Amino acid sequence: MEGPVLGTFVSVGHAASVEILATQGFEAVCIDAEHAALGPAEIESLIRACDVSRVPSLVRVSGVGAEISRALDSGARGVVVPRVETAEEAAAAVAAVRYPPAGTRGAGPGRASAYGSALPRYLETANDDTVLVIQVETRRGVDNAEEIAAVEGIDVVFVGPGDLAVSLGVPGGSPAHSAAVERIIGAATAAGVLTGIFCLDSAQVERWAGAGVRLFLLGGDLLFLGSTASTVASDALRRLATVKAATA
Repeated sequence: MEGPVLGTFVSVGHAASVEILATQGFEAVCIDAEHAALGPAEIESLIRACDVSRVPSLVRVSGVGAEISRALDSGARGVVVPRVETAEEAAAAVAAVRYPPAGTRGAGPGRASAYGSALPRYLETANDDTVLVIQVETRRGVDNAEEIAAVEGIDVVFVGPGDLAVSLGVPGGSPAHSAAVERIIGAATAAGVLTGIFCLDSAQVERWAGAGVRLFLLGGDLLFLGSTASTVASDALRRLATVKAATA
């Protein structure tokens, strides 16, 4: 990953969501299988939409388990593993995404290997080509940030600032919250690992880019839908109220 990459989350299980976001300049899409009601078939469909739209696809899984293999076998460029709190959990994530001898991922005839017809070639390149993003977003994760970042095989340490604020019991953007975010980023940078962060607006992107962060997931389809709908509806209702008052 060279230079900053701007991506976003997709939670709507329809290819149009990916296609619309891709036309707006987003350089990566993270399919949110942690919080959204997305099944394996929907996830694979969204990965296909990413491929057609020529944007790399990440899948945020709910944890280390069979979801990782399914997402990667479906053709995802990588996975995001949330709520990693210890070096042992980080190592388990590494093992789940890498084929032996680097890990324990099982080989199956999925879409990524052309349904098995290209499996030998896929096995040769998958370990190097697959991106593992681990999220550090809890108090315990912050306490173990240096040990987590030192685990070999992690490509990106990603900060989840919302859950981090909840875990710390402090407002987002407060001094304690910012210090925790900076510690996570600093630990990863010291270990030579790239960093990422979720952002709600472009000002946050600018701030953390200045701190050396390279992967940004900005908002998401549901957030964009809600924000735009709120702005448009509020303006229309205000204008309707003005007309109603004038004609009363």
